[in-house]
Amino acid sequence: MDRATAELITHDIVPVVRVLLRETTELRGAVQLLADRVESLTTELAEGGLPELARLAGQAVRALDTRNGGRP
Repeated sequence: MDRATAELITHDIVPVVRVLLRETTELRGAVQLLADRVESLTTELAEGGLPELARLAGQAVRALDTRNGGRP
């Protein structure tokens, strides 16, 4: 490998790859957290948690209505 190619890789390509790997790791963590939460909610629903979900959805709708001044 010639010197110009080595410098290009070291100074231009490697930093970009490092940033992408870090962002990929963060994204993977966020997706795993979301997957864990979905699994937890699915379990709760299977165990009869639907009334709690309906209550939370109602609270969210009321909060949204309040912020929008009752407009749809």
